[in-house]
Amino acid sequence: MKNLQMYCISLNPDHLDLIKKLNYIPVGLGDKKFSEDWQRDKTENSIADKNPYYGEYTFHYWLWKNNKINFDGWIGFCQYRKFWKKNTDEIKINNFLSLDSSILKEVSIDLMEY
Repeated sequence: MKNLQMYCISLNPDHLDLIKKLNYIPVGLGDKKFSEDWQRDKTENSIADKNPYYGEYTFHYWLWKNNKINFDGWIGFCQYRKFWKKNTDEIKINNFLSLDSSILKEVSIDLMEY
């Protein structure tokens, strides 16, 4: 069951392929030029101009204020190079396959009652 929609925030358009390979939603913040593949916080009701002071919270605000949460499940946020792990085991991440297999992609069944 796909019950998690994860937004991955980055300041660098070069991170698009990695984020998409992880099946996360790419979010581009800052002043660099991002393609149409990226979610951006610079449209509609936005505080993107405050990004230097509030960082990724400008995207959280945009998502909330523009009613962009159209998902019946859990929504999560991560940053490029800072991901949620499935468990607390110490695993050395040294390639894409080990990263892909160790990050959170679904909410565990024991958390579904919350």
